[in-house]
Amino acid sequence: MLRQRPRARAVLRAAVAGALAVLVVACGQDAKSDSEVKAERALKECRAQWAEVGQSVDGLDQDPNPSALADRWTTVIATVEYYKQTKSARDCQSTVETQLKAVSSLRQFSEKLRPYDMTYQLAQVRAAIDLYLNDPLPEPVRGANRKPIRPPTKEAVSQAMQTLAANAQQANEELQPGWEQTKAVDLTDVEALTTTMQDLDFLAQDSPHWRQCEEALQVLVAAIRFQEGLVEGQPAS
Repeated sequence: MLRQRPRARAVLRAAVAGALAVLVVACGQDAKSDSEVKAERALKECRAQWAEVGQSVDGLDQDPNPSALADRWTTVIATVEYYKQTKSARDCQSTVETQLKAVSSLRQFSEKLRPYDMTYQLAQVRAAIDLYLNDPLPEPVRGANRKPIRPPTKEAVSQAMQTLAANAQQANEELQPGWEQTKAVDLTDVEALTTTMQDLDFLAQDSPHWRQCEEALQVLVAAIRFQEGLVEGQPAS
């Protein structure tokens, strides 16, 4: 048999060692890749959750009505945009849930402010009142005492709409100190929230323009209730 030359044996040993090294590295890369895949999946799911949160608040910073709290929504949206690009999924679920609670609290606070916001109220009733003024008057009904309940006349409704339109902006301006409080009050502080609402209500009751709007709204809401069949009673005829 031919003996291997020393140089040939050295080359063979080097080749075997190289192959083993490649195998070891490859095994290490496989384990690392599995970990990276899991991390990437978690990060992708985290960003998807934040994208859903973003969709739920999209555009809320564009509403000009003071009860909409646009400035506060601007902060919320900026926070969500930041997390949509997060580089870590650590504590993702708890962070998303915390943000959703904050969003829910802000929505609820905004709803409490709506009755004081006369430009918002004007926008809410405009379409329904337009229908009321152009459709035939709803039929009267008899209440529990058998007395007829008649819908507001078109003249009264038209006058009320004019009053609301003429005074809504001024009414909101007279409540401006209260609106400023709503921009900064801590929504987790019950006492502070109560004070803010009380201050806003005091300003409203002290505002001649706001009181005129409230009186006009009573006529308009009565008309809309008739229009939508929400007035309880039997047909008067």
